[in-house]
Amino acid sequence: MMSVRAMKAALKQQAIHFFVDPQWVIPSIIAPFIFTTVTLFLFRHTGGDLMLYAVLGGGVLGMWGNTIHSSSWSIGYDRMNGTLEAIMVTPAPLSSVVFGRCLWNAFLGLLNALAVFLVAQFAFGIDVTVRDPLGFLVALAATLLSLAVLGMVFGAFYVVTRASSALFQMLEYPIYVLSGAMFPLVVLPEWSRPFSYALPATWGAEALKIASLPGYDPLGLGYMGALGLTALTTLVFLLVSLWLFSFLEGRAKVNGTLVRY
Repeated sequence: MMSVRAMKAALKQQAIHFFVDPQWVIPSIIAPFIFTTVTLFLFRHTGGDLMLYAVLGGGVLGMWGNTIHSSSWSIGYDRMNGTLEAIMVTPAPLSSVVFGRCLWNAFLGLLNALAVFLVAQFAFGIDVTVRDPLGFLVALAATLLSLAVLGMVFGAFYVVTRASSALFQMLEYPIYVLSGAMFPLVVLPEWSRPFSYALPATWGAEALKIASLPGYDPLGLGYMGALGLTALTTLVFLLVSLWLFSFLEGRAKVNGTLVRY
């Protein structure tokens, strides 16, 4: 059972940590921004929709990279400071706390995405006008929520591992590539398609592209189809994350290894 009050408190706490600890600016905003700028340099001679494709991919990279990086460290930071066990014994479910943090982290990624759009428009002269502005905003919100839920799934494993930093570094770019955010799914190997189709971010990215690029719909789903699959896969991952938190919390409490670092 999710607690809205706990989610709001966790979101507020994560925001305070971000503003009082300047080191988070580098992995949360600067690093994804630099990666996207490099990508725009690589695509700068292509022109047309391909450049907008690169901009959209950079925006998704900012949201996802920030979500998985900050969400992994939030649990590790609690473990280092000895506050994880105090959070675990509160009435609010740990899943609600992590989800609130993931929402803030995804929101920071959204700000990074907006910065990428501004730089693409004014520094590179790329026309970032989208075909369906309202549909784009709805798809952007759905993608942000899906990435927060995906961060929750990995956050559950951070409860029982002290190698959260290594884990997120291994998962950040494979999932980014599998989602087809910057590279079309058709260029990926056939065996990787099922993994791509299982990710909520894949369908969120498809909805963003359909709302932005005229005539874009390689899978024949349409905007509503892609948005519906985003909502469906997000719900599935949310249920999986809640089960994982319940199972792994119980296991960690029985083993008594929460504060071991």
